[in-house]
Amino acid sequence: MNSQTCSSRADIEVAEVALRAVLVDEFRKEAKSDAQSLDRMLVHLVNMNLLLATSPEIQANVKKRLGDFAAATARMANRQPAAGPKLTQAAEKLQKASERL
Repeated sequence: MNSQTCSSRADIEVAEVALRAVLVDEFRKEAKSDAQSLDRMLVHLVNMNLLLATSPEIQANVKKRLGDFAAATARMANRQPAAGPKLTQAAEKLQKASERL
């Protein structure tokens, strides 16, 4: 595994931590559908991280998906003002992971 793949995987892990920080009980109660969307994103992030470790040639697909997740999370920040700062931070981490791939 090359160093770029390692740093890309680390960026995805940082984005994963940021998403998990949003998914506290209060957010799950107040924004059920958005919380479910973030849960699905987390599953994809874990799977993408594993795929990057075994199949680095899928980077273009992972890059696109991370960008899509960043945009979706940024839209959630506009709908969920109480969690807005955490959602914005998660969107930034997702976008950074996408850009660094």
